[in-house]
Amino acid sequence: MVEFVGLGLLLLVPIIYLVVTVARVQAGSFAVVAAAEQAGQAVSVLEAKDLDRTGVHAAAAVAAQDHGFAPQELSVTVSCSDGSCEAPGAVATVHASLAVDLPGMPGFVTAKVATLTADVTVVAGRYS
Repeated sequence: MVEFVGLGLLLLVPIIYLVVTVARVQAGSFAVVAAAEQAGQAVSVLEAKDLDRTGVHAAAAVAAQDHGFAPQELSVTVSCSDGSCEAPGAVATVHASLAVDLPGMPGFVTAKVATLTADVTVVAGRYS
């Protein structure tokens, strides 16, 4: 009986940690796709003169926070076909990147499980 409980706990703890880690990576993949889509929607709705990178990052950060990730873990870049998204109808590509850490690690340990990316292409200023 004691051996069964001991071996059961010894095998159960790594399996539970693996499931939690896989769930965290899955949440990260949902977060990075949602963040890229929200940033793309912000680019397509805002006028070219009102488009600033901090506003786009703030819109993407809200989507990442909804999935349990800090805004500092998210990186968002916007590139336009005309270089500055000044002309209405310019094609903008939003690239979001999110680094997922191992769950349950203390703050001084940085162990990345995966770096997830998502790209969204929209027409800048389309709905403004």
